[in-house]
Amino acid sequence: MILTKRLQLLPCTLQHFELLLQGNDALANQLGITISDNWIEYPEVILVTYDKLRNDPSLLGWFFYMVIHRENKELIGAGGFKGRPNSEGVVEIAYDISPDYREQGYGTETAKALINFAFGHNYVTSVIAHTEEEYNSSVKTLQKVGMSFVGAFTNKENEELWEWRITRDIFESQQQHQQQF
Repeated sequence: MILTKRLQLLPCTLQHFELLLQGNDALANQLGITISDNWIEYPEVILVTYDKLRNDPSLLGWFFYMVIHRENKELIGAGGFKGRPNSEGVVEIAYDISPDYREQGYGTETAKALINFAFGHNYVTSVIAHTEEEYNSSVKTLQKVGMSFVGAFTNKENEELWEWRITRDIFESQQQHQQQF
């Protein structure tokens, strides 16, 4: 579990996924929370991520997190990693916050928490993220957390995307700078 000032990022276990597949109420009752109707933009990802974790349980912690608003006790989004760091120590983050909770800094708080978690492991050298090829709120969020534009590329689905990155050196430099103030 990752805690921030306003959020709890709870790793989604196989049991959590199984409850979600039964419906939001099953998970809400188990965790003692409410679940925003549109907490995840693409609900079809639940079955895909469940299968992926079931086939490789070692992904837990480096995979899918539920973003829970601590004060409201409400599931408001998802985030996490697209898998364990690769052999070069690079890991990719992703996140999605419910439209009802956007424009309030929760995406930034989630991205920052994931980056902090990643760099808490000494073998992580860089954290990357991908966005659509346009200047939008996701781009602003990644810039706020210290990520820099790397370049454009075409993914396997033939989509044009932008890549963003923060290296351990830049992260540590930012941490030192923040401690000075």
